[in-house]
Amino acid sequence: MLKLVLYLSSVLLYVIKRLSGANFTTSGEALPEGPVLFLANHFTRFETFVVPYLLFNKRGRVARSLADDTVFVGLLGGYMRLAGSVSTKNKLRDCIIADDFLSGKADWIIYPEGHMVKNKQISFDDGEFCIHTSERQGPVHTGASVLALKAEFMRQKVKASDENKKIKRFCSDTAIDIDRTKINQDVTLNVVPLSITYYPVRPGENKFLLWLDKHFNLRGTRFFEELEIEINLLMDANMHLHFGKGVPVEKYIQEYKDEYTGSIEDQSFSAGLFDIKRKQIINDAMKQVYGNMQVNFDHIFILSLVTMPSLRVCPSYLKTLIYKNARELGKIDGLNLHPELKKGLFKLILDKSYEPFTAAIKLAETQKILFQDCEGKYLFDKSLLEKTYNFNKIRVENTLQVILNEIKWQRDIVKLANYNATYKEQELRIDNFEHIQHQDWNYYEKEYLKYHDTVPDKKSVGAPALWFDEKNSVGLVFSHGYMAAPAEAKKLAEYLFERGINVYLLRLRGHGTDPEALKHVTADDWELDFGRAFTMMRQVCDKVFIGGFSTGGLLALLHAAQYDVDGVIAINSALKLNNLQVSYIVPTLQAFNEMISHLHAKGIKEWVDNDTENPAVNYTKHPLASIAQMEKVMTRVDKTLKKITEPILVLQGDKDPVVNPKSAHLIYDHVSSSMRKLVLVPRENHIIVTGEGEDEIFESVHRFIEDVLTRINRK
Repeated sequence: MLKLVLYLSSVLLYVIKRLSGANFTTSGEALPEGPVLFLANHFTRFETFVVPYLLFNKRGRVARSLADDTVFVGLLGGYMRLAGSVSTKNKLRDCIIADDFLSGKADWIIYPEGHMVKNKQISFDDGEFCIHTSERQGPVHTGASVLALKAEFMRQKVKASDENKKIKRFCSDTAIDIDRTKINQDVTLNVVPLSITYYPVRPGENKFLLWLDKHFNLRGTRFFEELEIEINLLMDANMHLHFGKGVPVEKYIQEYKDEYTGSIEDQSFSAGLFDIKRKQIINDAMKQVYGNMQVNFDHIFILSLVTMPSLRVCPSYLKTLIYKNARELGKIDGLNLHPELKKGLFKLILDKSYEPFTAAIKLAETQKILFQDCEGKYLFDKSLLEKTYNFNKIRVENTLQVILNEIKWQRDIVKLANYNATYKEQELRIDNFEHIQHQDWNYYEKEYLKYHDTVPDKKSVGAPALWFDEKNSVGLVFSHGYMAAPAEAKKLAEYLFERGINVYLLRLRGHGTDPEALKHVTADDWELDFGRAFTMMRQVCDKVFIGGFSTGGLLALLHAAQYDVDGVIAINSALKLNNLQVSYIVPTLQAFNEMISHLHAKGIKEWVDNDTENPAVNYTKHPLASIAQMEKVMTRVDKTLKKITEPILVLQGDKDPVVNPKSAHLIYDHVSSSMRKLVLVPRENHIIVTGEGEDEIFESVHRFIEDVLTRINRK
């Protein structure tokens, strides 16, 4: 029956997910075999029925849970009973739980905090996990660990006792003989810390809440506050479950047994065991529970805000500080980081309307933590994060205080944030700039070493290269083309740097190392590479231009369509190709290869030879599969050209044997830029950024940059 109810719950929650946009994810360790006691944090009411569903749906586990007695009414109460939940006031609850632990019929989810910790105010006082709420101040309940110890202790007694000897249950109100045949002696009970994190946590009325208020007059009640948060969480947030490493309860028994020389049958042994180990199990587990909470953007936002040295908030400084804090979290071992903090956070720097940042600012303004002075500058009212709020209203009235409480006990993170806040904005910018350089080099070196026995040289054709003088206020980020490498544009970089322009030649992953590397990268990787390089230059230059040759130019166009840039340069960038093999035959072969791969057969063509004009830099062959990634870039650019409003220079060889010159006209005609320039040069080769006639290309690029700067200065 329990499995049937869980299957039905899966269907119901799937429908809810589709209608509401609810999102559930999991991470962490594989679950151990045998019965499991999940010890979890408690923040919302719906965890009671959602977590068992997720365990069943994501991990294939049948789990039961304890629930507050108040939910066992009406249809909900009936459902909870069918789903295996037991009321906290059920007199036989301990026996029911112990029986499941001993037989292995079901896992159990128990929340040691005993109630929803709405303020997330927790501490580890002298190594003991404590909560600080209106309902409880101090250490949490240890009943779950006692049950776990009793059950595993009983299993050990059965193993050690005579075959026909009666075994008594360790229950709170009864002492009933138990059939030893129902005890599974081949397994052991494990405690698994379960961390539940929600992101983003946002209050606010929604249509469903307003409908409930209209029909049931709930406004002003504790239930209304709970629904305001919890409906939003269910509809708009991600609920993330992280499973910590399971610890066998037998370990705790063995630790004590090793110190105790008497018999396991001795009653003083069991009494001493329960008294000593009950707190240790809870404290060990809850430290993992809160240590494995998924650290997200909101955590770093509020922590950065709190540690800033000034109460006057400059958004650009705050963004730069958040970026440094977030990227350095990787230095702390074992952190469970939200994917947003692992890659793509450069959008925080590039995008003025980066949604996580603007949403956090809006929340801070709504709850008066941030307010604007007469000059329109943000001021920070830090006292509101230290103010005492009604426990039942704090999630709605001061959400950021709750988020801060969830993270501030982690001393390593707080220490890092306090240290980073000692940097001035310019120092932070330079530090971020140097970090990205180092990161790009590490990507290159790691990939290079997969195919070569020696480390690459800084002068290698594939090495990302920088020409930089802190006195220069203008910078250019420039990308090479498909199958090429940064060295392709070295002469252009030197030419511009001599004229006072900083230049960074980035490397797209898969390039400049070995053609085999192209099998393992995607168009998304290339976009991240370009975005990271753009962020790097944006940190140290007032004016930043972006550009590229061939596919590199397409990546520049993609970023110009998304972010503010002072100008964009596309040189021989392909929306149409002359090469019939690449345009038509190769995609057909790729589709065929993908089709037969499902039949576990080998493709008819896996590599394409490249008759390159520059074999010292370009690959002479490339994998068929990687061409599909280049085509993805072309398709994305074609769909976003109209979004480009910045000044643009389109340079194209009129007899390019690879890129159809029509591409230049398509780009020029479809962008929305008020300042745009199309330059067609007489060339019969594809690579025009080096070799014969290169000076004309260099002069065109430099003249365009100077024209844009002149136009900006006139404004």
